[in-house]
Amino acid sequence: MSQSAAAQKERRITQRKNSPSNLRMYCPQLNISRYQPTNLSTRGAFLELTPEHAYVGRRVQLVFSVAEANTVKLIRVWAVVVHLSREGIGFGFTHKYHSSRTERDATIIA
Repeated sequence: MSQSAAAQKERRITQRKNSPSNLRMYCPQLNISRYQPTNLSTRGAFLELTPEHAYVGRRVQLVFSVAEANTVKLIRVWAVVVHLSREGIGFGFTHKYHSSRTERDATIIA
């Protein structure tokens, strides 16, 4: 059997997209700098790289730099290592929203 069961049945919710050429990723906690993700989706990213200090479940901050014309935009997101193998490392984005509004403020606005 040349393929694993995981490769035969894909569990993805969103499609994998090739990473744009003007996108670079940094992760200070894992000593990843200026690396282009192989795949990118709305829920995560995959790198063909295996950092030394990575383990599944580790929470890290990813910084994406996007070069457009004469500017560079930085996008910071929190992620968790969800996949780790010889092929590379997979990150799942965590979207946590912290609001300073109270219930009272919400009823005044509504």
